Amino acid sequence: MKHIKFTGNYYDIGLQHGRIYRENGLKLDKVKVSPMLPEQIAVYKKFYPEILEELRGIAEGGNFDKEKIMSIYLCGEIHWYRQKLHIPACTIFGIKTKGDILVGRNLDWIPITKKVMEIYDRHIPGKFRFTGISDMLIGSEYDVKNKFLFHDSIDGLNEKGLYIGITFAYCDRWRHGISWRDVNKYIMENCENVDQALAVFRRIPLSIPKNFFIADTERMVVVEHTSEQFRVLESDLLIKTNHYLDPELKKEDTILKHRPAHSTYVRYYKTLQKINSYKEINYDDLLDILKVSFQDCEFGSNIKTIWSLTLDMKNKMYEMHTDEKVRL
Repeated sequence: MKHIKFTGNYYDIGLQHGRIYRENGLKLDKVKVSPMLPEQIAVYKKFYPEILEELRGIAEGGNFDKEKIMSIYLCGEIHWYRQKLHIPACTIFGIKTKGDILVGRNLDWIPITKKVMEIYDRHIPGKFRFTGISDMLIGSEYDVKNKFLFHDSIDGLNEKGLYIGITFAYCDRWRHGISWRDVNKYIMENCENVDQALAVFRRIPLSIPKNFFIADTERMVVVEHTSEQFRVLESDLLIKTNHYLDPELKKEDTILKHRPAHSTYVRYYKTLQKINSYKEINYDDLLDILKVSFQDCEFGSNIKTIWSLTLDMKNKMYEMHTDEKVRL
């Protein structure tokens, strides 16, 4: 499995990305600049201006049209979400036991992603190093055939032992804001623990709904976000699939409206049932629990588990499981 290392300032890292995308044969002929780009640029200038420097590097490194690159990165997520065609299905759970925190995670997505996903390291001087896991922003077979591959940050783990992972959320609200993948980057680069990560959500607006699972060596939480508001869930046992658990956010949940046969509830309760079948859970049990993820109960062969993570936060044991096992 590829494991790329990106180093330097934001512009330097952008150059590295741009050269990779050019070598991949990325074509932007059919990309149109979004009319919402000015609003998105204004948000990023206020909350995360460094990303604009990175995008400048991507455009110059790949000899791409800068406005088109910025439109893809800053506006593409919102346009995609508004189409309501999405069917992601992922599961993350965490267990606090014997002074330790154990985390298991399945990434369920279209099978072709398995061929193009990458692990990468990112280090900007003055920021925390982190390892990111990317599905290369693949949304369809079309994207792969046209080598429309971009490094994102579905999950991240930084040098301070802070982990963040996402699951898809269903809510009709969106706003001009920072993308979830850039929120993940920001947290990985700047935060040492859960408390600092939560402060980011109080300060930075998110563009579309998303669920975040965040853990350090002492604490784990789930952040359920509608884009306009968020709630924090905390317990010794946390399971996050794709529906909202907070009583207030449940009122805004549209998963049954848009995907009435979605597997989120089945996966949630199957995971809970499996966890409750153990008298005591150890690190080696995490992968067995993840196997109950009901990833194809609705979508057949269109959605599969692309990779799984098992994390022992206190003992810093971090492993990714695909066809092979990789230490992170």
